[in-house]
Formats: sequence, C-alpha cells, structure tokens
Amino acid sequence: MAKAKPVRFEAGYDGAVEIDASVRMTATRWESRVLRCQPGTFEWRYGRKGAESALYHAGIRFADLWERAGTASASSINYDSAGGGGQWKGLPDGRLVAMDLINQMRLDVGRWGMARLVDYCVMGTPSSVMADKYGKDERAMSHVLYEDLRAAALHFELL
Repeated sequence: MAKAKPVRFEAGYDGAVEIDASVRMTATRWESRVLRCQPGTFEWRYGRKGAESALYHAGIRFADLWERAGTASASSINYDSAGGGGQWKGLPDGRLVAMDLINQMRLDVGRWGMARLVDYCVMGTPSSVMADKYGKDERAMSHVLYEDLRAAALHFELL
C-alpha cells in the first residue's frame, strides 16, 4: 500500500503540486518518490494509492511502451536524424517491438480505450478536461478511466 502525504509547495502555473509518495515495488521493497502532478491526472490519482498499484504500474508500462514506440509527441526521438557515423535505415528492433505490443493492446482493449489511456497516462490530461472532451460527467469519466486502466492491467497480466 503506497503512503503519500501532500507536501506544501507553491502550486505551479498549471495548478501542479509536488507530493511525497512511497510506491510498492515488490512484496518487501518500497521506493520513495516525489511526484509533480496536477490534481485529477493519472499520477495524482494512482501514484498515491497502494490499493490500485497494479493500475498505476499498468499505466506506467503503457506510457513507457508508447514512448518507446516513438508515438508520444512531436518531441519523441527521431531516429532518422540520429548521427553517429553511419546512416541508419529503417526502424530499430526495440521500436518495432513496442509498436507491435501497442497494436496487440489496441486489439485487446479497443480503440477508444486506447485513446483515453493515451490522454490520461501519456499526455497527463486531467479527468475533468477529458470529461469535457468526451461529453461526459467527471464522475462518470473517472469510472471509465478506472475500467480502462483495469483492462490494461489485465492485458499486462498485473491482475
């Protein structure tokens, strides 16, 4: 069970605050982390609670896969312009594997579930903004996001 106490810092320009969180890594090991997050985001809700640690790890694993596939944002690594002597042609194996794993997850979770997970876990969009985007009540969106993360945890065999 992760234990977290909000740390009193000035809020960031976007309303973000820093929290002190302990995340359970194994059955006997905990790791302390300082998270900077905006209330309502993935890190705010699942980074502080140990009861949903499988959902937290599923969201983190999904965001990591998304970044390794190089599809997270315009600032993702561009392997075409990488220097280092020889000219690399094609995609690296790790990126292809990540793309394949994302495609398998999309088939398992569904198109709209993946879109919501990208907004929530990768882009850090708060649930209130997502509720407006998808035309839902914020409380209903929280339940939908919970089920999307649960589907991701089942896909990654964390539950």
